[in-house]
Amino acid sequence: MPAGPLPGHARDRGGDVRAGGPLLMVASAATWAGGLVLTKLALDVTGAAPGSVLVVQLIASVGALAAACAVTGAGLAGAWRHGWVGLLEPGIAYQFALAGLALTSAANASVLGSLEPVMVPLIAWALLRQRPRPRLLVVIAGATAGSVLVSFSADGSSGSWLGDGLVVASVAAAALYVVVASKQVTTVAPLPAALTQQVWALGFVIACQVVLAGPLLSATPGQLVLIAAAGILNYALPFWLYLTALTRMPVARAATYLTLIPVFGVLGAVLLLGERLTWLDLVGGALVVGSLVVDARAVPDRTAVEVR
Repeated sequence: MPAGPLPGHARDRGGDVRAGGPLLMVASAATWAGGLVLTKLALDVTGAAPGSVLVVQLIASVGALAAACAVTGAGLAGAWRHGWVGLLEPGIAYQFALAGLALTSAANASVLGSLEPVMVPLIAWALLRQRPRPRLLVVIAGATAGSVLVSFSADGSSGSWLGDGLVVASVAAAALYVVVASKQVTTVAPLPAALTQQVWALGFVIACQVVLAGPLLSATPGQLVLIAAAGILNYALPFWLYLTALTRMPVARAATYLTLIPVFGVLGAVLLLGERLTWLDLVGGALVVGSLVVDARAVPDRTAVEVR
């Protein structure tokens, strides 16, 4: 799931929040978390290979976004050449995410997925030489410690080290997407951007299935509806809501709402999937979310970076 665009971007320096921006971000966080839980349910119910499930999900998501473009009259001119960043997310990121989700719990995936806002400045530091402030390094250490605790809890729950590792790899790919695509929201409208990125991702996922000779999805009509609904909830809606929110509020403010994703995700996993939480889950989750809240509240530190 995307975090805010690159720290230090011009949009971070604006302080205006237009009507509807916060509500859009809350809805985006809720739909991402809900889509994650529903995807876990679909994987458990069907027993299907993650790659084949991802193909169906992306087809449903692209169809929903294409219909929305047709209804709203949104033009795609100029959007296709920027859409290649969808290869990173949802392409590569969700290949890893679904493979990990098939092995670990939805609660673990929700908490580990919230590390994305922490990884973005680290990747920016490595690629663009933008050194984060000391406060952010402390935040990164706290969030990382929390994620390790969540993974340790897998020894006594439905998680696994391999599954958690794949989820973290998906988060790294998503964070790289944020760094690469940070400027696109100013040149491409949110709906065309979401559609073209996911078309690129769909082509990539289908190619992977062909090359790897992945199994075809065998599911009942009801299961296909479940998978398609999970795809719309996990891809079409949150990406569209998120990109729209970025046109109404600074990304540093928008990033604060991403800390709600693990909260919604863990609640959904407990209420809908019957997953049980250990004390390590609770402590680790609190560390991750608490670290991100501290980071998000320190808006001046988010936008100030040292360049060497």
